[in-house]
Amino acid sequence: MKKFLKNILQYVIVLFVSLLIALLLRLFVVDFYTIPSDSMQPTIEPGDFILVDKLSFGARLYKNLDFLKNGTTPQTWRMKGFSPIRNGDVIVFNFPYAESWDQIRMHLSCFFVKRCLAIPGDTLQIKQGFYTVNGQQGFGNLYDQQMLNSCPDDFTPEIYHTFPFDARIGWNILRFGPLYLPRKGDTLPIDTLSYRIYHKMIRYESHLSLEERDGQIWSGDSLIEHYTFHSNWYFMGGDNIWNSQDSRYLGPIPEEFIIGKAILILTAKDPETRQYRWNRFFTRIRKEVRSPFE
Repeated sequence: MKKFLKNILQYVIVLFVSLLIALLLRLFVVDFYTIPSDSMQPTIEPGDFILVDKLSFGARLYKNLDFLKNGTTPQTWRMKGFSPIRNGDVIVFNFPYAESWDQIRMHLSCFFVKRCLAIPGDTLQIKQGFYTVNGQQGFGNLYDQQMLNSCPDDFTPEIYHTFPFDARIGWNILRFGPLYLPRKGDTLPIDTLSYRIYHKMIRYESHLSLEERDGQIWSGDSLIEHYTFHSNWYFMGGDNIWNSQDSRYLGPIPEEFIIGKAILILTAKDPETRQYRWNRFFTRIRKEVRSPFE
């Protein structure tokens, strides 16, 4: 009997240790996601099961679990990574609008995968459909950008108009920016133009309630002429520019929403036919977008 109980205890310990190791790996090293949409075609297809590296940028941890009780945005802390986020990296992040489009807030159960097109300190524009970063082209899906450049300007308003959805600025999928991506510690002048672009980001970071009065920006009785950003902000774009809810519509994404870097397609299954796409198994996710003719 003692021998039997001892064997049972050993199995329980092995099972517990195995589960603990698996949990630690998911928290600190890697994670896995199944892709439901075509927003990253041709790089990632619906039904792809991807591996996400959390170590490169540093694993993201919650400082506490208070957000589970009061529904606030979680406070996070990131471990030191060994590689910065670079232009072209494919990133998994939390959707930035948990309740409404009026306020940036981490959606804990909704995850997006997009390509990082601009990092903090970059200035991004869209000129006739082509992304430019710091004045240079060659970012994202160039084939789709060329097609967009050649299309007639007759898109529906829901597709055509973009962040910050202000008619006085008038940005759209063909003509967007210039948009400066703030770095942590950057101090920018706040006028009526920058207010219209950055007010959600400022409200998210500082919880200040800003308003425009008489051509100036106020928070209550305080005149706001400058603001120092507390986070790094990134511009994320889908490779399928025809059907991607990305930073053109969401706006910039704060660093604390970033989970990790998508590096590998482990398996792939067609969501309609349920057939495996064997040629996509163990395919590396590249920083460059393949031409559809490759």
